[in-house]
Amino acid sequence: MFGRSQRSVFKPSVYQPGKRSRRMPRWLVLLLVGIGLGAGGVLFLQTNYGPQRLTIEQSEQLHSELSAANLDRQRLQGQLDEASQQRDSARSTHGKLTTDLAQAQAQITTLNKDLQLFEEAIPPDPRGSNIGVRSALLTREPGQLGYQVLIMRDNAKAGAPFKGTVQFAIEGRYPNGRIDTIAPDAIALDLDRYQHMSGSLKLPDGFVARTVTIKVLDGAQRQQAMRVYYVR
Repeated sequence: MFGRSQRSVFKPSVYQPGKRSRRMPRWLVLLLVGIGLGAGGVLFLQTNYGPQRLTIEQSEQLHSELSAANLDRQRLQGQLDEASQQRDSARSTHGKLTTDLAQAQAQITTLNKDLQLFEEAIPPDPRGSNIGVRSALLTREPGQLGYQVLIMRDNAKAGAPFKGTVQFAIEGRYPNGRIDTIAPDAIALDLDRYQHMSGSLKLPDGFVARTVTIKVLDGAQRQQAMRVYYVR
């Protein structure tokens, strides 16, 4: 009866301010562990599967190659611009040449019409031959005889070009009164539709030309046309 009574020992609560535990909270531990694992995983992935980090030398080399590629691009762009300008210039030149050609063709057509009217207006050779001396202008010059001669061939009978010669027989008088006929060297003639000949013939000193006989001869020296003109 008088023995020691068994009293229950009071244990303070873990939440008592004076007895608070100094251990790190579990959630903070888990957070730090997760951060460590995540950083390690990222580092592992970058090291094994991520892009390779360049050294300073590799970076400088890459920069040089990039600069060279940029210069090549600028050079090629310049060549492209120049080629485009040349193309535009060629198109412009082609258009101008086309216009000039059309104008030239129109002028040729007009000239052909004018030439036809001109041919029809010139009096025919009185002899009515295929080849005729249609007109001539003869002028006296000091020691020379100037000439302009138009020889034509009938278009209806024209075929291959006529090849022959033109001969002048110049009749005149010397200062002593003697009358003579001068025959200069013949002039080659290559006649298609018409031929305009001009030039001068040398005369003897003091010789005064009065009339000129113009003859057209073929290759066999056969006369094809002949006209007599007075010298003005």
